[in-house]
Amino acid sequence: MFAAQDSTGLPQTDGHSDEKPIIVPDQVSDLGFELFLSVCYNKWRPDTSQASETTLLQLLELSRMYESKDVREHAIKQLASRRYTIKPITLISIALKYHIKDIFCYAFRRLIPKPINELNHADYELLTVPVWMTLLRVKERLELHRRIVACEPPPMVHSPCCQDHKRCVDDWRQVWWNGMGRYLLDGRSPQPYNSAVKQFEGLSYGSVDPECWRVMLALVKEGKAFQHEDDLIYRTARGLAEYLIHEPFFGDDIDM
Repeated sequence: MFAAQDSTGLPQTDGHSDEKPIIVPDQVSDLGFELFLSVCYNKWRPDTSQASETTLLQLLELSRMYESKDVREHAIKQLASRRYTIKPITLISIALKYHIKDIFCYAFRRLIPKPINELNHADYELLTVPVWMTLLRVKERLELHRRIVACEPPPMVHSPCCQDHKRCVDDWRQVWWNGMGRYLLDGRSPQPYNSAVKQFEGLSYGSVDPECWRVMLALVKEGKAFQHEDDLIYRTARGLAEYLIHEPFFGDDIDM
């Protein structure tokens, strides 16, 4: 490797000799650098699954320093495999620092349902202003949508055997408000849509025709009312990632 470098006529670089050693940043441990070398040269592999989160971040830092695509991809793969155990706000800060779009989108979606008051002062400092502004606006939109769904039941679809449409509709509205409305807007513990539906189907449905009830329950379980929520979160996360994150370009990424 060093002989090939000599033939280029370029000046000596780190690691060429004892006089020009490789200077590893203070925050990079021996294990982190060993893991970096193992991925670069594919000669031996320390057990990455046992590596700490700190070591994986060191690997990302080294991949950025030495512009190594293989090391970056390896570190991201390992980080993604344990993303469930890492706080979403921490994941977002990592994704912003090392420009990882998929990790950012996943973490942003996880952060949406988390109550703002549960975050501490250190958490607030991890995210940028654009992320906070977007997060708060999305949460407000979702809260408005939740209130609309809680107060406006799906239009009744009557079965052919329904004898009293008006009474059926009136009781359907009452059951919806006392059930889904209460579950979705519970002041202490508002329920996610799927959880609310499971509780709702066990309620007494009053004078709603049994066949009408079965039809409406099937419609409710389809979750169409909250498809807007999922779509808004997904599109917002992707759009924000495109705006804030510019993943590194490697020479071999060029299509031939």
